[in-house]
Formats: sequence, C-alpha cells, structure tokens
Amino acid sequence: MDDPEETKNAVRYVYKKKVTLAVAAAKLGRIFGLSEDPMIAQHRVQSLWTHPVFVDAVEEFSETYLRGRWDLPIGEWEEIHQLVQIHSNGVDWIRDSKEWNVNHFYACFVIQTLEGIKRGGSRLAYWLQDAELDEATWILAHTLMYLQLNCMRAYKKRAPIKARIRYLMNRWRA
Repeated sequence: MDDPEETKNAVRYVYKKKVTLAVAAAKLGRIFGLSEDPMIAQHRVQSLWTHPVFVDAVEEFSETYLRGRWDLPIGEWEEIHQLVQIHSNGVDWIRDSKEWNVNHFYACFVIQTLEGIKRGGSRLAYWLQDAELDEATWILAHTLMYLQLNCMRAYKKRAPIKARIRYLMNRWRA
C-alpha cells in the first residue's frame, strides 16, 4: 500500500481527467497495484465494478450518504481503516447514527462489500476474496472515492442553475 495522500491525489487526478470508466479502471488498477499488466489491472477493477454485491453497496452508499448532493467530503484513509478493523469482526454498530460521518459510511461500504463477495458464489472479484483485510480496504475505499467524485459530478450537472449559483455564492462568502 502506498502513501494515502499520494493515492488520494492520484485518484483525484484520474477523476479530473474525465476519462471513460474503462480508461479509469485501467488507471486505477495500476494505481492500486493490481497488476503490472494494464489489461489485467483494468479487468480486475471492471470485474469489481460489475460485481452485484459491489453495485448494491455503491447504490446504498449513494442513497444513504450522497442523496443527490455534490459538495460532500470524501473519506479519510486512516479513520476508514481503523473503523473497518474494529467493526469487521462482527461487532454491531448502529446504522444511520447521527454521529456518523463520511468515514463511517465508507467503512460500512467496505465491510458490506467484503462480506458479500466472500459469501457470494460469483467469481467476478475472486482476487478480492483472497486479499488481506488491509489491502481489500485500501482498494475498496479508494475505488469508492473515485465513484463518489464521479457521482457528485453527475449530481452537480443535473442540479438546477439556481441551486448551483446558491452553492457558489455560499462558498464565496465562506
């Protein structure tokens, strides 16, 4: 695993390039170190993105955290990692707690996705089943970061002009 800040910047760079999902998958696969071969790295990320458990977890993240907003923070690796370590052993935690922040949603996403992939019979993301918890958390958290940024871009494009102007004015005042 690389430096969290460096990886975060690399993921943001891919996002800012506005590339297709296939190109993004290839670039992210190389960033995550999934393979030296760009085609295999791309295939591994794309197989993850199409896994039914992953798709469901992204959808739930979008409905519970994003809810159509485009100005939300992204998760912080250290806290996400710590939360996954604490709660991945079956410790129950209260969903939709008022104390939750973005890192709780990321950790919930990681745990839910990992449990579903390990439980499910699909071989789409077979390589993630065998990964160490730290490595799997690293990949899932940074993949979600990219997808969150992409979703928020789409939400912003679809927002009414009045809402976008209000957002810019509030940002300018701050």
